[in-house]
Amino acid sequence: MSDLHTDEVMGRGTVYPDDCDHMGHMNVATYVRKFDEATWALWAGVGMTARRMLDGGIGIAAMECTLTYQKELFPGDNFVIRSRIVGRGNKVAKFHHRLYRLEEGDDGLVETLASTCSYTVACLDREAHRATTWPADVAPRVDAILAPLTEDAA
Repeated sequence: MSDLHTDEVMGRGTVYPDDCDHMGHMNVATYVRKFDEATWALWAGVGMTARRMLDGGIGIAAMECTLTYQKELFPGDNFVIRSRIVGRGNKVAKFHHRLYRLEEGDDGLVETLASTCSYTVACLDREAHRATTWPADVAPRVDAILAPLTEDAA
């Protein structure tokens, strides 16, 4: 199985009681918010900052999002989100987040997979509300870090 623990950390945090639902575990809205925060960090790293998008009249529009849950998170749990861009076309890209619960192990902190989130997005012309090509300086930066998922990691 692929080891994705080397992907860059795009988010980290602690679960607070108000992040949880009536069942006592972190709720879906919080997962989505945390993955969205990691998305902004991931894209800023390749030059698609909020300012760049606003000034350039472009954006990133989600077309599809798939979440999976493996382990519950509870108040006080610490976590990290590791992210990678897994594919890029002329106007579309795919990326993948993995949220790991941090647990005490014999040799320090151990990352246990708690949730995944995969996105398909389009580069958006904000005025025309249509997909457009990735900026000429962003596309090669994406390609330089692009790392497709292996079948066992998808």
